[in-house]
Amino acid sequence: MKTGKFVLAIAFMMAVWMDSYAETPKTVRSKLNEVTMFFRGAELTHTVTASLDKGESELRIEGLSSSIDKSSLKIKASGGVVISSYEYAVDYLSEKNVSPVVRKLQDSIEIYQKKLQQIGIDAEINKQLIELLQKGTTKNVSGSEKGMSFDELVKTMDYYKTKSLELETATIANQEKKEEYEKIVRRLQAQLNQESQKNNRTSGVLTLALTSPMAVTSTFTISYYTASAGWSPFYDVLVESAEKPVRIVSKAKLRQTSGIDWDKVKLTLSTATPSNGKTAPLFQAWFLDYITYEPLALEESSQVQMRQNAYSYSKAEMLASAPMPMQNADALLTTRSAKQKTYIYTIDGAVVDEQTFLSLDPSQVKSKQLLRGEEVTGAYGQDIDGVWVATLKSHLDDYIAVADNDLNVTYAIDLPYSIPPNGKEQTLELRTQEVTANYNYYCAPKLDTETYLLAEIANPEKLNLLSGTANITYEGTYVGETRIDMASTQEKLTLTLGTDKRVPVKREKRLDFSSKKSLGTDIEQTFSYKITVRNNQNKPVRMTLKDQYPISTQKDIRVELILKETTTPTFHVEDLGVITWEEELKAGETKVYQLTYSVRYPKNKLLNL
Repeated sequence: MKTGKFVLAIAFMMAVWMDSYAETPKTVRSKLNEVTMFFRGAELTHTVTASLDKGESELRIEGLSSSIDKSSLKIKASGGVVISSYEYAVDYLSEKNVSPVVRKLQDSIEIYQKKLQQIGIDAEINKQLIELLQKGTTKNVSGSEKGMSFDELVKTMDYYKTKSLELETATIANQEKKEEYEKIVRRLQAQLNQESQKNNRTSGVLTLALTSPMAVTSTFTISYYTASAGWSPFYDVLVESAEKPVRIVSKAKLRQTSGIDWDKVKLTLSTATPSNGKTAPLFQAWFLDYITYEPLALEESSQVQMRQNAYSYSKAEMLASAPMPMQNADALLTTRSAKQKTYIYTIDGAVVDEQTFLSLDPSQVKSKQLLRGEEVTGAYGQDIDGVWVATLKSHLDDYIAVADNDLNVTYAIDLPYSIPPNGKEQTLELRTQEVTANYNYYCAPKLDTETYLLAEIANPEKLNLLSGTANITYEGTYVGETRIDMASTQEKLTLTLGTDKRVPVKREKRLDFSSKKSLGTDIEQTFSYKITVRNNQNKPVRMTLKDQYPISTQKDIRVELILKETTTPTFHVEDLGVITWEEELKAGETKVYQLTYSVRYPKNKLLNL
């Protein structure tokens, strides 16, 4: 009877165990494949494959970002699998979320802490041995009634000296090791604290409730938006000389703290801003009425409605990527063997065998074409039917496809790219463009007597540049930083390349032509300035010179600009009181310009002249 009860108890425990095992969801780890980075935020796309049984089941997917916008989460499953529901959570405790650097530091600290424990044990034992040696020696020397013989006393003292020296030396060595290990532990702990802050690898976990019509291996695609990433554009502007085109190297600074490694992902940079999605405003009737109370603040619900952001974007909407055209050369190369033609194969100008040519990775080939005709037969002989020429991608911008879409510009990078989650900026070179520029010198001596070299670029919209800082290098020397402002309404893009001491400008007041006199109830003051410009270069330069006179906003204040024919400005903006001279200065030439104006105002008034 007892045996039967025991068997029933075992069966019940097995049933409970099997039931709890069946309820444990299957766990798989996702792989991050694609990332689209915006100025603020990024869209991440993961894939994972799992084998499912027929019927209902649960699947736990790890390896997602710990900082996602849940409203942007999209999940797709293949094989007819239906996703009944899902739940997203953050796993703070899993050992998988500890980075290899942090784990290595933790292991090193643990090793040295064990060494410190061993040193502590050795030091305590040595201390006890020294005390025991002292007590034993004292007892032996004074404990005998007859006293110790001289030989026995010498032996005892020699043993005490040798053993004490050995123990004290070991104690000093242990103390030195302890200090050394403690110093190492402090350094490792400081590094661990820094790495722990940088490598916040708490993982996002997605639990899916699934229904499968049959046993199937299903592929899940998960995409979502995270605000823990972004990129910003900047530029290197390279000018060899004022006679050559400007080279503009577009670059990007990338950063991410999403909590997961972006390891060899397909990366796309986009100028879109999904976080700013709003509804276009519409007017409603505006009724006038008398105010009988203080206007109340806008209702909170209205504010929420105005600020709402649905992140209603998709990759198809934001990345209108155009397919790359097929190379006819590849089709010809495939059918070449049927006709038994004789070809020569070259890669970047070097002749290679057919097998090497055919083994090229298509993603690394910039162009491939078949050459025929007199040029080929003349160079290689009459028996050659053609030459296959392949050019490899040799620069990063060869792997970047730029697409100018209706609402944004995208940079699709055809190379696996890795970005760690430590928030440090990674620099990526996007493309290099050469553009013709008009160079001229500019000075506004009333504000600054320095002469600036400017590069003016016409039709800047064709460059597809973004607003950002630019590092200027002129004639191989770094001259400073400027800003490219693509939000400007100016027709030309003007870049400041730096100052040039070889074109000095001097502005001085002409005292003989400046005066102040009384005219009835008014005072009239006359101001006159001389501006001297000299070209100390050995070549002619184009010079733009600007100056300013005051303008009046009062009827009783009258301003008169006095110009001579010899100093007639090229442009005169009366609304601003700005005059501009544009001329070419020959090598070694000096020119003088004059600005004279008078101001008449009432005697009882003070002006900011």
